[in-house]
Amino acid sequence: MPTQTFYNLPAEKRERILQAAIEEFGRRNVQEANLSNIVSAANISRGSLYQYFSNKEDMYVYIFDTLRARRAEYVKPAFSLYKKEPFLNFFEAFYLRDSEFLLRNPSHIELGKQLYSHAHGVSRGLIQRAQSHYKETFLLAIEFDKERGIISLEIDSSALADLCVHFVTDIFIFQSVMSQLSMSNIERHARQTLYILQNGTNPKRMPEGL
Repeated sequence: MPTQTFYNLPAEKRERILQAAIEEFGRRNVQEANLSNIVSAANISRGSLYQYFSNKEDMYVYIFDTLRARRAEYVKPAFSLYKKEPFLNFFEAFYLRDSEFLLRNPSHIELGKQLYSHAHGVSRGLIQRAQSHYKETFLLAIEFDKERGIISLEIDSSALADLCVHFVTDIFIFQSVMSQLSMSNIERHARQTLYILQNGTNPKRMPEGL
């Protein structure tokens, strides 16, 4: 975590350092990232940077924790449905709200692409921590729906939670393979996938517009 010296800086300077780090880590993975580029973009001395963070990995973890906190704050309205509406209704609201945040903050998508393409060391730890948090949140709601008779007892709760965790990271894959990422194609993909989860793959007529 940052030192107290960093937290004592004016908010504008902290944000300037944060944005410089986001830009660098969005272009290069943590091992290849160059602190000199961050120093230059933030207009600070290299010595100052080491007064704020013990090393590059420490800064990297702080960047992700800060951005995930902002992302979680944006997604918070979806939790008005948590354990009130069926799990898949909550998950759809959660996923779309999360995707909307990422589309509004494309630098976060670039960071995610670097993270998932370099999934070892400190990056692997960040991925595991985030996925564990998502899975725990989803599992609680899935088990709650089983108790209410909304989700079949035959469904493997862990497998469903894992599927939803991976679904949340799809946006980083979409950005890599699609020429244009938009809420409309994200919403369409979400509707189609959740329809399959709700109805299975038995022969049925898909609703129009799905």
